[in-house]
Amino acid sequence: MGPAPQADAASDPHVVALTRLFRSHPAWCAAAAHIAEGSTSGVWFLHRPGEPWHLVRERDETWLRPGPAAHPDFVFRFSPASIRQLEQAGDRVGDFAVRLFELMLEAEPERQVGFRIVAGMTRLLRRGYVGLLLSSGPRVAALAARNGVTGLASLRRLVNSLRRSEPYDWEVAA
Repeated sequence: MGPAPQADAASDPHVVALTRLFRSHPAWCAAAAHIAEGSTSGVWFLHRPGEPWHLVRERDETWLRPGPAAHPDFVFRFSPASIRQLEQAGDRVGDFAVRLFELMLEAEPERQVGFRIVAGMTRLLRRGYVGLLLSSGPRVAALAARNGVTGLASLRRLVNSLRRSEPYDWEVAA
C-alpha cells in the first residue's frame, strides 16, 4: 500500500488548493452531485512523488484523503500549475470540464494533468460519469466532437482505447 503521506501534506499549498477545489468550487460541486456514492479516483501530485491520495464520494460530498484508492475509476496526477489553472476555470461544469480535458491533453508535463481510465464503460455508466459528461453542456459537446466523440458508441471506443490496467511509473508509491 505504500507509506502514509508526510505530515506536512496538510500545509502543502497545492494539496490545500486541490482539496478546496473538490470541496467548494461551484462547478466541481455541481458535477460531483452526478457521481455515485462510494466512487473513487486515485490522485497523485507531480511535486509529491510516491505519495498516493484518493478522492471518494461519501454522504453527498467529495473528500481528498491520503492513501491509495482500493478500486479507482480514474487516476489523476496534478501538477502545481494545473491546479492553478483549474482554480481559474469558470464556475459552470462545462467550463471546468473543458479546462480539465485541455490540461489532460497538455504536452508540457509541468502543466499537464496525468490521467488514466481504470474502470470499464459499464462501471462509468453506473456511477454517473457518462451522464455527467453528456449533461455538461455545449462546450464539452463541441470539444468531444472535435475529438471524434459524437455519441455513446464513439465514447465507448474512446474509453476502451484510453483504458489502461497497468499503472504509470508515477503511480508507484515510495
